[in-house]
Amino acid sequence: MTTKSTASPGRWRVGSLAGHLTGRTGAEPATGGAGTVMSIDGVDLHVRADGPIGGPALLMLHGFGASTAWFDQVVDRLPECRITRVDLLGHGGSARPASGYDPESQGRLYARLLSELDLDGVTVVGHSMGSLFGVATAEHSTRVSRLVLMGEGPDTSTGTLPPGEWVIHRPRIGPVVQQHGPAFVTERVVRRAFAPGFDMAKAFANPNQGLDDARSLNHPAFTESIQRRKAWTDQLGLDARLDDLALPALVIFGREDRFYDVDASLARYRAVRTITTTVLEHVGHTPMIEAPDRIVELIREFLSPGEKL
Repeated sequence: MTTKSTASPGRWRVGSLAGHLTGRTGAEPATGGAGTVMSIDGVDLHVRADGPIGGPALLMLHGFGASTAWFDQVVDRLPECRITRVDLLGHGGSARPASGYDPESQGRLYARLLSELDLDGVTVVGHSMGSLFGVATAEHSTRVSRLVLMGEGPDTSTGTLPPGEWVIHRPRIGPVVQQHGPAFVTERVVRRAFAPGFDMAKAFANPNQGLDDARSLNHPAFTESIQRRKAWTDQLGLDARLDDLALPALVIFGREDRFYDVDASLARYRAVRTITTTVLEHVGHTPMIEAPDRIVELIREFLSPGEKL
C-alpha cells in the first residue's frame, strides 16, 4: 500500500502493509444464512434442512473453505431424502471461534447435532475435509449407519497442498495474505478443486461463491483446520478408522483430482472389507458439482442396493 506524502507534493511514501491491513485473528459469531443457527453445546452452527421429515436421513458436511452451497445440486436431485447440511465450524454462516477445529472436537459437535435433531440411521455424506469430520462423527454417534466420502485420502501422505500455502500459516503475515491477497490467487486455488476444463459457470448459482466461501474463514479456522487434520490422520488414517467402525462406506474419487493421488488413496481404502470404491472419469476433486447426476445415482444405490428410493 502507498500513501501520498503531504510534506513533499508529487512524491509517494511507502506505508507499512501491516499497519494498514489486518487479518481476522479473533473469534467471530455466527452470521446465519438460508437455514437456522442452532446452538450445540454452546457453539452456534448454521444448519439447513431439506426434504420430508420421514425420508432417508442424510447429513452433508462440505470441505475446507466451502459451505453448504457446494451441495445445492445434489440436494435438488434428492427430494425424497431428509437432508441436513451444516456450515462447518469456522465456515459460512457458522461461528468462527479461536479453537475447536480438530476432527475429534468437531466429530463430537456434529454427533450432538444429530441427537438434537433426533435423527437415526443417518448416512453421512462428506466432501474432502468434511469426510474426516464425517468419520469422526460416526466415532462419536451410534446414529450414523453409513458413510459416503468424496475426494479425501486416508491421510495427508497421499495428498498435495497448493504451492505457497505455507505462507498463510505464518502468524503475522498469514492473516493479512489470507484476507487481502489478490482475488485471482484465491480463485486459482478454488479452480484447482475442479478438473481441468470444467466450466466454472456451472458450479454455483452465485458466480462469486467459491471466492466468498474461501475468504469467509478467520485465520484460526484456516490454520487450525489444516494442522489438526494432519495430526489426527497421522495418529490413525481414515482407512483404519473405517475398518474399526465396520460401517458400510462408499469412497468416491474423480480421476482428475488435483489434491490427492487417486491410485495411492484407493489402494489403501480397497484393503478395508466394508469399503466400496468408485472412480469417476473426467471429474476432479468436487464430484457433487462436476457430476451431480452420477453422485445422486451412486447415493441412491448405496442407500438401497438393488432398489429405487
